[in-house]
Amino acid sequence: MITVKNLCKEFKNTDGTITKVLNGINYEVNKGEKIVIVGPSGSGKSTFLRCLNLLERPTSGHIIFDGEDITDPKVNINKVRERMGMVFQNFNLFNNLTIMDNIILAPVKLKVMSEDEARKKATELLKRVNLLDKADVYPASLSGGQKQRIAIVRSLCMNPEVMLFDEPTSALDPEMVGEVLDVMKQLADDGMTMVVVTHEMGFAKEVATKVLFVDEGNILEENTPKEFFENPQSKRLQDFLSKVL
Repeated sequence: MITVKNLCKEFKNTDGTITKVLNGINYEVNKGEKIVIVGPSGSGKSTFLRCLNLLERPTSGHIIFDGEDITDPKVNINKVRERMGMVFQNFNLFNNLTIMDNIILAPVKLKVMSEDEARKKATELLKRVNLLDKADVYPASLSGGQKQRIAIVRSLCMNPEVMLFDEPTSALDPEMVGEVLDVMKQLADDGMTMVVVTHEMGFAKEVATKVLFVDEGNILEENTPKEFFENPQSKRLQDFLSKVL
């Protein structure tokens, strides 16, 4: 579904020096896979994720989604993003809109569905995450965990083919993390293709089909959860796991 070829990303610093964040990553995400990316802060894992839908434009390399090279300037990236849901650390809800209006805004505005269709879909999704009673309230009255579940519903309302999660629980209080991970586990069980950057090792063990370890802009190791956690190959991954498990 997604093929990454020789992906490089550099940032220019204020003093004119260059920081290399991604160093020629090659990777493939197949339909139905749940890829979980872990690694130390500043390793490039979130930048890699954000390059997949061009929220960060790669310095060089190619990203092919469903057979189309989306790094080609001629590609309408907004059309591509309609098919790639994205959930951020911070919920990015519109505080002046009700929860229902937050959810249906994109599908109606982008003419993906009529308002009636969008409301019906949003109602189904809100039921699924046990938040139908919040449809007519405003984001300010919700907890962090509820806001993040709404952010996931908002992405799902566009009927995406793949979901990207950028540390979706890192801004939450510990007791709210579980309710968001439960929704993500349901999605995984339903067969959604997912790429998740997270610090939640339990989630990686339980849900991932593959776990990637990213450090200094490279994928240093990739394996099934069992092998990844029980039999890490590189010294660097062994050190990392000894600190986080």
